[in-house]
Amino acid sequence: MDEDLNKAQKSVILSPEGPILVVAGAGTGKTNTLVNKLASLVQNGFEPSSLLLLTFTRRAAKEMLNRATKKLDSRMMSVQGGTFHSFCHQFLRKYSLAVSLNSNFTILDEDDATSLVGMARDQVVSKQSKVRFPKKETLTEIFSMCFNLQISLEKVLQKEYPMFLGLTKEIQEIKSKFAELKLKHNSLDFDDLLDFTRKILMEEESIRERVGTQYKYILVDEYQDTNRIQAHIACLLASKHQNIIVVGDDAQCIYGFRGANIKNMLDFPKIFPNTKTIHLTENYRSHQPILDLANAILDQSKENYKKHLISHNQHPSEKPKHIKFESAEDEAEWISDKILEMYEENVPLSEIAVLFRAGYISNLLEVKLSAKQIPFRKFGGKRFLDLAHVRDLLAYLRIIDNPKDILSWNRVLLLEKNIGKKYAQILYLNLENQNFSWQEIESSSSFYLGISDGAKTSFQNLICLVQSLSSNPENSMVVVEKVLSHYLPILETEYDDFEKRKQDLESLKILTKSTPNLSDYLANLTLDPTEKKDTNPIESKEDDYLTLSTIHSSKGLEWKFVFIMQVVEGSLPSARVKTIQELEEERRLFYVAITRAKQGLFLTSPVFSDKNRLTVISRFLTDLPNLGELVEDFAPEITAKPIEETKPNLENDRFQDIQRYFLN
Repeated sequence: MDEDLNKAQKSVILSPEGPILVVAGAGTGKTNTLVNKLASLVQNGFEPSSLLLLTFTRRAAKEMLNRATKKLDSRMMSVQGGTFHSFCHQFLRKYSLAVSLNSNFTILDEDDATSLVGMARDQVVSKQSKVRFPKKETLTEIFSMCFNLQISLEKVLQKEYPMFLGLTKEIQEIKSKFAELKLKHNSLDFDDLLDFTRKILMEEESIRERVGTQYKYILVDEYQDTNRIQAHIACLLASKHQNIIVVGDDAQCIYGFRGANIKNMLDFPKIFPNTKTIHLTENYRSHQPILDLANAILDQSKENYKKHLISHNQHPSEKPKHIKFESAEDEAEWISDKILEMYEENVPLSEIAVLFRAGYISNLLEVKLSAKQIPFRKFGGKRFLDLAHVRDLLAYLRIIDNPKDILSWNRVLLLEKNIGKKYAQILYLNLENQNFSWQEIESSSSFYLGISDGAKTSFQNLICLVQSLSSNPENSMVVVEKVLSHYLPILETEYDDFEKRKQDLESLKILTKSTPNLSDYLANLTLDPTEKKDTNPIESKEDDYLTLSTIHSSKGLEWKFVFIMQVVEGSLPSARVKTIQELEEERRLFYVAITRAKQGLFLTSPVFSDKNRLTVISRFLTDLPNLGELVEDFAPEITAKPIEETKPNLENDRFQDIQRYFLN
């Protein structure tokens, strides 16, 4: 056992057999504690192969076993460690006959499962049907939500896809057909691995007894992230001997949308009444002022284990700063300037992160960072300019700016109604032959030969749009708004989640304010030097990239300095919150964001959002009775754009000097 472990960590390691719940606050060394617990069990007589370690990633299991091996010896590599899904896979290979499955079943990955859902959809939905039906990808997501949240199809549709509620019966039929196809082809998807394992452990007492004898101690990491099925499996595995330790932080239960259930942590002592509960509260990551804010946020929660994090590092440090801005664009401008300033003060970019509730919130910031040539990586959603619907809209803008842009024409034509690949090729060649002259197109008698009436009407409408907007390139806002009006019905047809995608397109409108000329606007968006293959004036060291991340994707990570964007109502908490449970999860999400910071924390709140709507500072801050003691209000300095000075024209004199130098 490590000598530098604190009292609570030692209590976990020295606890006798029986159920243990470790409530491990953010940054309290839970991985180190679990590694030491593994080594201690082997030292106390447990065969390594009788220990089962369940984690959420293979990497986490591998890292823990490697660390345990270095701590003890190579015996630790015999510990059975892996994800819930990998354990269930091995379990079902051995016991599949109990649920009438052949042991040589195929595991469907996400793409395979989606393809099979597509086959089920084709068997139920007539190709002649004019009813808008969810795409196969959307159906796959819906079915998985039903399983992981353990709720009915109708409830999933009500919450996530209300436009398809009228098709509940048909979607249920597809769901049943999908299950039939899997059974017929001896195939299981990821959800089936969990479902069949739980079914066997519940219904087959002899197998449950055998597994209980094989695995004499169960260890579960990140228990707050388990859904009801996973928690049930873990508890069933320990039902024979009750030797189970679950480690997690109820305050970091933030994956409710994929089934994570905080009650798994809160109710564990009810399942095993003789549970020993141990709290880890000594934080090895953050300075105390950051933890003071995190503790205060958590104190407002109505459902959690009460705990106060105390910093191991007692050096004096600054309070978190709260900065208010007039607009979302000012917010993005200041953050990008501040990061550049920190970099120039020798703070590596890899020590800085910008966190946000949803991927679209960073859209404006990404453009500002690109303009300042600050390299970044984004986690939790694609980069703004890589999003398909953003690229669609930019393609429309580019053919207005440059009618000879072949790549943009190809993209745009394929989006238009009744124009497929064949017609798109013919139309583009005809455009080239007419030298992209709208007058010549109108007067040509052969331009539309071989083109259907439907495709011709769509193309003529498109040309009218392009022609009318080409004459007004100095007003990019008008151009973007009119192209948006044309594109939004296409967006609704192309994507089941079109409402979410609209938010990204709003950002393109905001950016027109600072760049009214269309050509300049497109150039600013396109010139993105943040990729390694492009120029990189900052000349940052390899892998020295700023991190942009959704809060969900930041969990488990840490940085010296953290910015949390748009700490306002509608963002934190999300506008989609409808229940007290959802509000509490949003509070925990804010707590997770705060506890990613080690040394410096900046909270930013724009008065107007990126949709140009008036905002209100998040209740998670305003509800704190001692907010003034916890955070420092900070007045930003927004750099004004320099006014170009009129310089004397020295062209003639300088020309003579240059000529004399080079020609003599």
